[in-house]
Amino acid sequence: MIHAPSGAHAASPRFGATGHRLVGLTLGIALLSVLAAAPVAATTTAVRSPDATNPIAIATTAVDKPWYTVERFYFGLVNCTRTGGWVLSDGTCRGYGSGRYSAYVTPLTYSYGLSDKVSRPYGKLLAVRNLCSHFANGDPGYRLRMAGYYRYTWGENIGCRDGYASAKAAVLASHLRFQAEKATGGGHWKNIKNPKFKTLGIGIWRYGTRTRLVTDFYG
Repeated sequence: MIHAPSGAHAASPRFGATGHRLVGLTLGIALLSVLAAAPVAATTTAVRSPDATNPIAIATTAVDKPWYTVERFYFGLVNCTRTGGWVLSDGTCRGYGSGRYSAYVTPLTYSYGLSDKVSRPYGKLLAVRNLCSHFANGDPGYRLRMAGYYRYTWGENIGCRDGYASAKAAVLASHLRFQAEKATGGGHWKNIKNPKFKTLGIGIWRYGTRTRLVTDFYG
């Protein structure tokens, strides 16, 4: 478990040992926790047989995303800040798309693939194991490649918050911390504002009062 009392960020070298370009990795805060089981969601789809008489139930791949609504809320926060708006302490956005508080950057597109295959599974791992690290299961580039994403323009932000009444409150607190890095040009801020990124995967997992936020930016 990594403790980052100042909301530390750790930037990767521009080029790795093999010459591949890497974009900055960033790290949020890790706190204490209480353990509890997280809910699970699964879906099935019914289709009709060729003779159109009897429906056939086909089980689809289960995708656990019990905090999906919070993930979409967070997606709005990221694009508020990215487009030059400013997220307030109550979670509302002032000046979305205005370029008023920072330079306007084209909004990111939400990626179901990144969220379901990369960000959320990793967020769950961090929450259940009480970790706060970019390297608990390889590095972000490795996790992307294992899910079929092979480009080398990527970045990752992680927010680790414990003791909050809800996942929504926890991720808002993390984002306000990331946004505050504008003054220092911190790694979380740079990832949010990087125009080379086009899509975003978001994974939120809560285990007891422990909340982990993982956002994977992809070019």
